[in-house]
Amino acid sequence: MDATTLISRSDYRLFKGPRLAVIDTQNGNRITFDGLIADHPTYQHIPAEFKQGIDATTWFGPSDYRLFKGPRLVVIDTTNGNRLAFDGKIADHDTYKNIPEDFKQGIDATTLIGRSDYRLFKGPRLVVIDTQNGNRITFDGLIADHPTYQHIPAEFKQGIDATTWFGPSDYRLFKGPRLVVIDTTNGNRLAFDGPIADHPTYQNLPPFWTN
Repeated sequence: MDATTLISRSDYRLFKGPRLAVIDTQNGNRITFDGLIADHPTYQHIPAEFKQGIDATTWFGPSDYRLFKGPRLVVIDTTNGNRLAFDGKIADHDTYKNIPEDFKQGIDATTLIGRSDYRLFKGPRLVVIDTQNGNRITFDGLIADHPTYQHIPAEFKQGIDATTWFGPSDYRLFKGPRLVVIDTTNGNRLAFDGPIADHPTYQNLPPFWTN
């Protein structure tokens, strides 16, 4: 898995290479789209290189849907014909003005837990941005040193591929074919640790997505 984002319970998107899958988690985890990013209407205006794959993605809302690839960021306004509200360097977007320079060159994964808790991952490092208070950095250090991740496997502390915040008892991290789910309401214990294919959300996906 390269990237994931939860737009709504009926619109959960997964990216891998040039492909996109959309799962309706409210209706039996039905697959509502499985094809090329380029063939989904949301992405009609994104640059060609983004249609070949993305590194990370964040859903801030319908007018602020972010896709990352290397040092570049595009923001899609889905309320306005999926036009691009921003297309440029991560470093030139106000949200990321305070992040470390190496994060401005590219990130591995992102998740928005709350407006004051927006997390970016790169290798074994994590930065947390408080977007409600001047985009202040509230954490910059090793994944392993953040209390949320105390129980995740050692290999996940070295870096993750993608992440999705479903809610406090269902916070998902992906690495290769493996998935862990953190229950932050219960001492950050793991609610799931195993192959992606064994988690019910992904039961209807072709093997391409879960291998």
